Amino acid sequence: MFDQLVDNVEYVNSHDKSCIKNIWERGWATALSNNILRAGKHYATFEVKRSAQLFMLFGVIRPGQSNQNASGFPLEKEFFNNFSYRLGNGESNNNVHCCMYGTKNGTCYSSDWVPPVNDWDFSNETWEGSQLMSSSDELGMLLDLDEGTLSIYMNGRKLGVMKRGLAGHYCWAVSFSKETSVAIKRGTIPPSC
Repeated sequence: MFDQLVDNVEYVNSHDKSCIKNIWERGWATALSNNILRAGKHYATFEVKRSAQLFMLFGVIRPGQSNQNASGFPLEKEFFNNFSYRLGNGESNNNVHCCMYGTKNGTCYSSDWVPPVNDWDFSNETWEGSQLMSSSDELGMLLDLDEGTLSIYMNGRKLGVMKRGLAGHYCWAVSFSKETSVAIKRGTIPPSC
């Protein structure tokens, strides 16, 4: 479920914290899970219920708490400067504090959040298997903290490993703009193709 709603986002149904929507036409909304992902494999699926656009970010970020001034998405200065994250086992040796899949081009966006954070202080890289996401696709993400990888699945088919070298604790995160609804579900890891 999404426990933290940051700027312009609310639950589609107040009794269901797994589905959220952006309530503002021009701003970014971000939602985070407070479920801390530790050692082992963690799989979740993200389904776009309704979208006026298709540039969204799905991924993992360090556990933490945003304050009332947080805005934008986790890769931006305005989010970072208003987010207190907690370091746990392994994070001090790992500089990937936020890693997200961009639906428009399949790019991997990541940030080390080392102050001072500039307006666009993150890297973007293509990866083998990179593919854009259409509005009818279901995106799956497998965070394997034993292997230190984040893999992407599209409609149950593995596209590939998007990022390597992940260690420590993470939480699921999603960022999107305009009038969009997104649902998160815990899933069973699909068999590798």
